[in-house]
Amino acid sequence: MGRIKKKGNTSLGGIFFRYVMGMLCALAALGAGTIILFNILVNTGSIYPANYAEKKINESYDTLQSAVEVTQDIIPPLCYYAVFSEDGAVLSGNMPTDSIEAARNAANHKAVSGVGFYKVVPRSDGCIVLRYGLTPQYQSAFLREHFIEPQNLMTFAVVLGGIAIILLSSVYFGKKIKRKIKPIMIAAGEIKKQNLEYEVSYCGVKEIDDCLKSIDEMRNALKLSLECQWKTEQEKSRQMSALAHDIKTPLSVVRGNAELLYETELTKEQKKYADYISGSAYQILSYLQTLIEMTRSSFGYQYNFEKIRTSVLLGDIKNQALGLAEVCHIRINWKEQYVSETISVAYEQVVRAVMNVVKNAAENTAQGGAVGIYIVEQGQEMVFTVEDAGSGFTKEALLHGTEQFFMDDESRGGGHYGIGLFFAKTTAKRHGGWIRLSNSKKTNGAKVEICFRIDGECAI
Repeated sequence: MGRIKKKGNTSLGGIFFRYVMGMLCALAALGAGTIILFNILVNTGSIYPANYAEKKINESYDTLQSAVEVTQDIIPPLCYYAVFSEDGAVLSGNMPTDSIEAARNAANHKAVSGVGFYKVVPRSDGCIVLRYGLTPQYQSAFLREHFIEPQNLMTFAVVLGGIAIILLSSVYFGKKIKRKIKPIMIAAGEIKKQNLEYEVSYCGVKEIDDCLKSIDEMRNALKLSLECQWKTEQEKSRQMSALAHDIKTPLSVVRGNAELLYETELTKEQKKYADYISGSAYQILSYLQTLIEMTRSSFGYQYNFEKIRTSVLLGDIKNQALGLAEVCHIRINWKEQYVSETISVAYEQVVRAVMNVVKNAAENTAQGGAVGIYIVEQGQEMVFTVEDAGSGFTKEALLHGTEQFFMDDESRGGGHYGIGLFFAKTTAKRHGGWIRLSNSKKTNGAKVEICFRIDGECAI
């Protein structure tokens, strides 16, 4: 019996909680790391803070107001400027053209709309209007011109990092759950392979361990059931064998005494009674053979493939068929066509399978009638066709005639127990062949075609 290796139990809820908390902690660490990195870059001067330009304007306000001439070198960094005369004309500056009107409105204390913020520095001959932004900027002019703004870069970094954390956490969580579920897959696979001696191991997750425990209980129950069934079948086989052996003794006595009676002078009435005894003994022998066949068919046969001469196999079948024809007072129409001098088959099973079909045909053919047996070799296959002159197969028999223990009461009766055609089908399949039931258009009777591969390849 498989043993269960125990581990500390947790729950699926606990695993999911740890997954969510781990992901949230990673996202928080990402946010904190981004803020710390930004502050370091600001403190080292690599990035100007958002209010840097505004601060520098305030520091330079007096200088701008009193300067004799306004030039670029006295303008605070990160600012555009425009010098206006008292009548609103632009005297100098680097203000973009699309911002001039907004700057003029700012100088005239009007509403301003557009990009950035505006600061007006009044002068005796006019004013200076400065445009600046309240966003962090790179110290490097090259980066300011060719790269995205620091705050946008940080935003993209946080978004991409968050997506990466979610994906990696999900992949890790999925692999962990898959690893926890693996014992269930292994257990199901072992049961599928009919291995009931494997060891079941806990994975440490309460819900999955409960499932594994149920699977292990099912495995034990299945094992006990199969063992019980096997013992029952073994006992049934033993009892059938013993019964068959026990029947042979009184049957031999009955048949022997019946034969002795025939050697004496019998009246007509006594001969009739002796015939009854002999016929009943033969019937008991038939039942006994059926019992033996049922026992064998339950446990299978050993198919020993061997190379034999084709003429020997067909000769054996033909002799048995002719002997059966004598007993049943019928004729055998035999036709064979083959090219292989030797074939590789399970000799005993092939002969028995074909004779089962021939026997059925003979018993369903009236005295004086004929049974056709035709053999033809086709490639690596040999096909036997048996036709009788009986009533043919019913629709139900055509569908189920090769099933074990099938008996058709509507036609083709006579003490059959659904074993002969079943054995023929089993043997054909073991030889990689097939069996086909139909009704003959030539005789209006039953027609059975049974095919065997003759190259010695066992299909099962």
